[in-house]
Amino acid sequence: MRLYRHPHGISAVDCEYLYPGHAAAHIIVDSGRAAFVDVGTNSSVPYLLAGLAQLGIAREAVDYLLLTHVHLDHAGGAGRLMQELPNARALLHPRGAPHMIASAWTSSTARSCRSPPSACGRSRTASA
Repeated sequence: MRLYRHPHGISAVDCEYLYPGHAAAHIIVDSGRAAFVDVGTNSSVPYLLAGLAQLGIAREAVDYLLLTHVHLDHAGGAGRLMQELPNARALLHPRGAPHMIASAWTSSTARSCRSPPSACGRSRTASA
């Protein structure tokens, strides 16, 4: 796993999408709390979790997944990653939220919604 540290608490994690060095997700850390900016695909999740560990950030300290858009190479791993981050909420454009909620609803491990997707509201997915 490659982790690149930048100023101001920002680190880039090589997601190895297509090949090493092609795409990164970012972790922003401030006062011991963290957020991801985009998360890549499901295959990226082990790299992202390793990046958190290397930074010494507990999974419980991740508050947000900031998803720029819902293409698979940017947000495809959000559901799998959120299963590992008990306090994280996904923040995204309102047009993308139904796609993410529908994905979570069809997941056999979705735990934040106990009613149909239309009734789930913003339990763990909040639109910006």
